Amino acid sequence: MNKYLEILEKTENSLMIYKEGELIFESDLKGIRPHLKAINEHGSELEGTLMVDKILGRAAAFLMIYSKAGEAITAVLSTPGKQVLDKYGLKYSYSEEVPHIKLENGVIYCPFERMVQGIEDPNEAYEAIVEKMNSFKTSSS
Repeated sequence: MNKYLEILEKTENSLMIYKEGELIFESDLKGIRPHLKAINEHGSELEGTLMVDKILGRAAAFLMIYSKAGEAITAVLSTPGKQVLDKYGLKYSYSEEVPHIKLENGVIYCPFERMVQGIEDPNEAYEAIVEKMNSFKTSSS
């Protein structure tokens, strides 16, 4: 197993971001929230980073491209996520490929994975994801 994935597993984080070998961000939040938090906190500092993600689907792949990451390492990569990484030329490695990211119940596809299916532009994907996250906040308050 990759040393970065071993560290991720030991810490029980879902996302860890390294810049020039130094850990600059870590989160144990689920889903794509860690990516959004990293973008909000670090912005352009994410360019060229190594992002180590527990589960990498199409939505998270778009957020990595949007962040201008330099490399991605993941335990689980969805086929649609892999297609995005390939299309934009982001270097990556993974342990397991799955057809789609599903929710913990294993039945329903991740709503963000489904939401970005027809999107091809990282900026458009980011805007759609942020809008969806904001709608969750509004509907729960």
